[in-house]
Amino acid sequence: MAALLAALAAAFLPGLAMAGSSGNLRSNATVAELAAVTGAGCTAADESKMTTLGGGNAAGSFPRKLADCGKQNYNIFSGFNSGGYKSCVSRATGISSTCASCFSTSAQYGADNCKWSCFWGSWCGSSCLKCVEPKVGAAQTCAGVPVPETTSC
Repeated sequence: MAALLAALAAAFLPGLAMAGSSGNLRSNATVAELAAVTGAGCTAADESKMTTLGGGNAAGSFPRKLADCGKQNYNIFSGFNSGGYKSCVSRATGISSTCASCFSTSAQYGADNCKWSCFWGSWCGSSCLKCVEPKVGAAQTCAGVPVPETTSC
């Protein structure tokens, strides 16, 4: 089972609506939503940085850095700070902000739907992975490059 960003697995915010017959995306579509359509959110340089960090669940791995940024940008009173998350991911991993946007919008799903099993449970535990599994493909599609996978801990 491929599980990216176990604690904050991929998902898109609703509304990738097409406008009329022109096929234009609505004007308020996010960078990640636009990248999802083209599959070009991350560059070859971003892919290289993610590959260097690697998958798994160990400290320093790409999934762990995403999970750490997720926890740092969630507050029980104010919710998930997607802008702070995107900045944290870009800073912690070295990937571009456009690439980080693929994970920012998807992390919102984890924060909204999987907080008990991921934030207060284990971010790489089986209940968190099962919670986020239906949305894993969206961030991978947005990235447009292979993304290191999370392993269960």
